[in-house]
Amino acid sequence: MQDADDGMSGETVPEEEVEAMDSSVADADIDAEAAVRIVDGIGSFGAIEFSSLTAKDVLTTEFTSLQAAYDYYNEFGCMKGFSVKRSKVGRRTKQGAEGKIIWQIFVCSREGERDGKHMHREDRKKDPRPITRCRGLSRSYRAVKEGDLHQINSIRKSGLQVPTIFRAFANQSGGFETVGFESLDVDKRLENLFWCDGTSRYNYSVFDDVLGFDATYGRNKYKCPLVIFSGVDHHMRTVVFGCAILSNESEASYVWLLRSFLEAMKEKQPKSVITDGDLAMKSAVSTVFPGAHHMLCSWHLLRNATARVGRLGFPRKFCLCLMGDLEVNEFETIWTDSVVDHGLEDHPWIVDMYSKKHSWSNAHIREKFFAGLKTTSRCEALNMQLGKFIHNGYNLREFVEHF
Repeated sequence: MQDADDGMSGETVPEEEVEAMDSSVADADIDAEAAVRIVDGIGSFGAIEFSSLTAKDVLTTEFTSLQAAYDYYNEFGCMKGFSVKRSKVGRRTKQGAEGKIIWQIFVCSREGERDGKHMHREDRKKDPRPITRCRGLSRSYRAVKEGDLHQINSIRKSGLQVPTIFRAFANQSGGFETVGFESLDVDKRLENLFWCDGTSRYNYSVFDDVLGFDATYGRNKYKCPLVIFSGVDHHMRTVVFGCAILSNESEASYVWLLRSFLEAMKEKQPKSVITDGDLAMKSAVSTVFPGAHHMLCSWHLLRNATARVGRLGFPRKFCLCLMGDLEVNEFETIWTDSVVDHGLEDHPWIVDMYSKKHSWSNAHIREKFFAGLKTTSRCEALNMQLGKFIHNGYNLREFVEHF
């Protein structure tokens, strides 16, 4: 599976193909009265014989969540010898329910091909990934089992290096390709790293209502993005929930990060999330935290209103729409008048901000709980504090120890 920014994507299904699929469903002769199997997660898989599933079995299965559906098809793929991935997704556009997922397509991990426009990019900053999607390990069910993790940690404490430990697992399993997990990317380099401790997990179990996170650079030898998850306790003091180092800021990296965070926190989702508005972050939040309300950082929005619009007097009106104690109709009136007065009806940033008003306008989010937070400034303050303990030349091991 390639990152979205590599240009690897599945094709849009034409209307005639959709009709063909509809007819194939009809040909399957599914009895309308057939019993429907409800799947609510991995815990339901014990009663399912994946090796003998038929089209009728699949078409009479309902899922209580998107993750349950993914896990179901992933288990089926594992049984049949292929890996799966998430493809195209449909979201609601109706006011008040923007971004809610209403359908999702799952495909084989080898599906799709790189768009032609990405084959000879002159602005490429690093070597492209391989064209092929064939892997030695099937990605969607490549993971470190809990027992293996304990064994790795025990061996690590004895002083052995990671390559030596991995060779030991390969000897136990009969080869590197049968180990079932790896910690590297396709170029055999460490890709992403997430960690938290017991205190962080306990704090999140109590103060999980609001989650803020932001990325910063220059805090390690390799200039990799550093992401810190934080919130506030009942005394409005900052608490740290976890930390991560990413190889890049692609949507795929953030999706991996948020899923790792969710796994560490026993699948407990936050009620509200605050970020700086990065598009990759936004997409990842809607994918992994579909039930959370996503708010954009007010400080970043005010800065952009000044830098991107360049109209004297508009930032003051924008600030009123952003933070003013307004009713929805008052917001609409002030926004419309301000946009017209400054001739900004077709300005791309203005159009985009209006479409996202439920993520920043005080008039539209007043019923949501954000513990009084409106910015990611606490995340940025934490990043500044790191400078007291961490040298920019630290490698990743030294960085984690000092953090």
